[in-house]
Amino acid sequence: MNLLKFLLAVPFALVAPAALGQANAVTCTAQNITLDFGAFDVLSGAVLDGAGSFTVTCDNSANGARTVVYTAALATAPARQMAPPSGPDRLSYGAFVDATRLQPWGDGTGGTFTISGTLTIPRRSSLTSAPHNYFARITPGGQDVSAASPGPPPTTYTQTLTVTVSCTPVPPC
Repeated sequence: MNLLKFLLAVPFALVAPAALGQANAVTCTAQNITLDFGAFDVLSGAVLDGAGSFTVTCDNSANGARTVVYTAALATAPARQMAPPSGPDRLSYGAFVDATRLQPWGDGTGGTFTISGTLTIPRRSSLTSAPHNYFARITPGGQDVSAASPGPPPTTYTQTLTVTVSCTPVPPC
């Protein structure tokens, strides 16, 4: 029996809002974003669950403490499909805000959910949130992976996703 195994990892790109040109602004960015599925056998017919986490770091350049409520949104496009270094193969997956994998992580529209938190940043300093967990799932049906995958197993499949962090009140964010 010819089994294909793939090592799956998802790197992330970060997008942060501009400081809006204000001297007393707070800027927040997502950091330490991880997600790793490990090995996946496309012929097994089994679901593969993954989990990840990220933190939010806010920088306060003001002379006073600032409290912000931040929201981490995941771009809903392009589709959640990991690709190998070359070739047409694709592995589809979903990202979720809950461990039951019923609430898709997105931008808060069209039935998607966001991840949020609150930080009170001391004057002229930075503060990092506790890790936020999120979850992912690969389902076996409908995967576009051939037996002639682009190299000997394991093949690393990746996708760059965009996490946007916004916060209120505006200003200071």
